[in-house]
Amino acid sequence: MVSGPSPMATGYDQPTYQFQDDPGQQTPRALSPMVQNSYPYGNTINQRVNDRGYGTSHMPQQNDIWSSFVVEHSSRFQPGEVFKIYWSEPLGSGMNATLRSYMQRGQKFHESFRRFIVVATDEGHSTCVPILTYSHQACTKKGVKPRKHGIVYASGTRPRQLPGEPDLGFDPVRLELTERTEKLDKESRVNYAKLVTIEHNYRVFFIGRIASSDFHNIVTPAVDYCWQNKNR
Repeated sequence: MVSGPSPMATGYDQPTYQFQDDPGQQTPRALSPMVQNSYPYGNTINQRVNDRGYGTSHMPQQNDIWSSFVVEHSSRFQPGEVFKIYWSEPLGSGMNATLRSYMQRGQKFHESFRRFIVVATDEGHSTCVPILTYSHQACTKKGVKPRKHGIVYASGTRPRQLPGEPDLGFDPVRLELTERTEKLDKESRVNYAKLVTIEHNYRVFFIGRIASSDFHNIVTPAVDYCWQNKNR
């Protein structure tokens, strides 16, 4: 149905810590499995993110922050499932928030947690679209293309546009959360034009799934529409 970008390798220098939000402006990448397995979570990070709803979720306590992330079998990556992953992307101009940052070959990168909706799955990898808040500005943020986005909201809540936010290109979709520690901020948006390949050898944390009717009637057509309208 769709194809995404090639997975990218990562390399890291010594990081510095600061609390920032996910701006979603650049094409991101997942941390390598080696880095994921050895990442030194501890009190320093947890003191900064504890109970602050980092990105679009509440963070677990202490070293429990990583305990829910596991390497899942490919059969777990079913279309419509939503998972969270620890993520890295270039730190561009205008970005005002990150959980951890570091330098690599003269370029500054930042790391954060990011959520994805599985769109299609093959052996060893899945094609996904990201859930973003754009620094809690949703599609009012400068440079964001509203026509390529749609609202995602949790069961039991209502989808809401922000004051001054343009009409979006696609109808809202409902996320059925399965993890009580998770929540969705009202600014959460799906970028249907940003296809990302996720390898199945990364640690992930499955948190729910898109309601079946919404996935088939909104998500799949939205991804197909955006793909068909790319310059190729």
